[in-house]
Amino acid sequence: MIVIYNKVLMNGDGDMGTLFDSTHVTYMIVSLTVTVFLLWGAKRFLKTDRAKDRFLKTFAFLTFFLHISVLWVDFLKNGNASVPDNILFPKYFCNFCMYMLMLVSLIGDKKSKTFQAIAVFTAYGGFFGAMISLFYPDYYLGAPSMWEWGVLKSMLSHSTMLVGCVWLLLGGYVTVRRTNAILYAGGLLASGAVGLIVNGLFKANGLSDPNAMYLHYPPLAEAPFLNCYTISVLMVLLIFAFGMALEKINPTEPDPDGKIRFFANRT
Repeated sequence: MIVIYNKVLMNGDGDMGTLFDSTHVTYMIVSLTVTVFLLWGAKRFLKTDRAKDRFLKTFAFLTFFLHISVLWVDFLKNGNASVPDNILFPKYFCNFCMYMLMLVSLIGDKKSKTFQAIAVFTAYGGFFGAMISLFYPDYYLGAPSMWEWGVLKSMLSHSTMLVGCVWLLLGGYVTVRRTNAILYAGGLLASGAVGLIVNGLFKANGLSDPNAMYLHYPPLAEAPFLNCYTISVLMVLLIFAFGMALEKINPTEPDPDGKIRFFANRT
């Protein structure tokens, strides 16, 4: 039997997890160090498209299996599985990016327009989602221990997603340019549509409001201005500014197709 519930983490006393406590800071340092090492090693030693694709698939599927592993762990411990609703439904933006990362890793033609559009959104979205989660792990706040599998797997899955999504940029899958902001905005609309579907499904079945994609109310009650719309606008502006900055700092000659490229493309 599988029981679905809406997960709410409350700040606790004593040894409950708090933002930027020693455990949180230690994990951030270790996670970012390992991420840099893995990406450096992949960039240096993986020379063929086949090897690069395997690296991408490894971290895409590792992220997914870490995400759903709580189902198996809880069932083996208790004889049934009681898990947060976001395990089974793409309730959060990170969940959506995780599925998109798996999708792009499976697309055969990595030069197709479909792949490029999805990969651009996934690279930036996964980066934003993983970094926000790394610095503000709401699933850790109030938890009695980081070593509870539900907490640890969330930390690990966001770390592996960060590796996979940044690899889309460093591995030559995505070219950084200011127009990526347009593709990313399209992806945000798709994630919003998914949120509407999830919210509708829960309502139709008499379940409590999941607030998928934070469409109904913002993630932080103390910062109501940081709602899904303002966060989306900020992300699009950052992507545009990042692409424009690279165009100014490191322009290159156009490729034969007339497009300016800034990161090495797949050969």
